[in-house]
Amino acid sequence: YVYARGLMTGYGSGELFGPVDSLARVHVALILYRLEGEPETTGESRFPDAAEEWYADAVAWADEAGIMTGYSNGNFGPADNITREQLAVVMYRYAQMKGQDVSAQADLSQYQDAGSVSEFALTAMKWAVAEKILTGKYGQTVLEPQGNGLRAEYAAILMRYLEASGQ
Repeated sequence: YVYARGLMTGYGSGELFGPVDSLARVHVALILYRLEGEPETTGESRFPDAAEEWYADAVAWADEAGIMTGYSNGNFGPADNITREQLAVVMYRYAQMKGQDVSAQADLSQYQDAGSVSEFALTAMKWAVAEKILTGKYGQTVLEPQGNGLRAEYAAILMRYLEASGQ
């Protein structure tokens, strides 16, 4: 689904997708940038670790759109793995940017690790679960909020989001 839409591509010559590989922050910015049709940006990245790289426009766009922010040290951390709760936050902010209703809130108490969802991600995680964009793992028993987001998981998250929003 995401490959056919040109949102996620394979590695190397495109023959490997890497479904269980961790997803880096820059990949999420790039995927959503592609989804938006690679819009023009100011061309200025406020992040020194992303300024002169091939992905600079995607990072600048994600920052300008308010979808992704950097760290307190001023860097973006493009190669850092993104966690599942961070994916929920990014998708929540993306939905807000698109003007969609983000008021749905699930009760997370059915998940064994609900208490480990970070405060900054709680509203977004409740929304993502309520909208069935992000689902639990291991028989719906855990959310694994600090676990690395995997390429296959994000492909599924994107597909669910896009289908639910009619995009």
